[in-house]
Amino acid sequence: MRAAVPHIDWRKLYEAAMLEMNPDKLAICIGAAEQAIAQQESSPDVTQLERRKLTDARSMLKSLSRIASEGKREHMTQRYSPGSLERLG
Repeated sequence: MRAAVPHIDWRKLYEAAMLEMNPDKLAICIGAAEQAIAQQESSPDVTQLERRKLTDARSMLKSLSRIASEGKREHMTQRYSPGSLERLG
């Protein structure tokens, strides 16, 4: 007998990830949303419309993750670029 897996509302986790402003929490929110989407995709009763919504949500999360990592990289480059330490002193 399979253990019951609690239903996780992927939409709420997706929305939380899309609205998260804290870069330190963003990756965690994206990961949780992606897991919930994968769980929903594996459900046998997913309609074609919901499958399309899941695909769109996964694509948006991937883009958000890419943008966040580029922004973090850019921030670190600016923070530690030559001359930036001179401005601090």
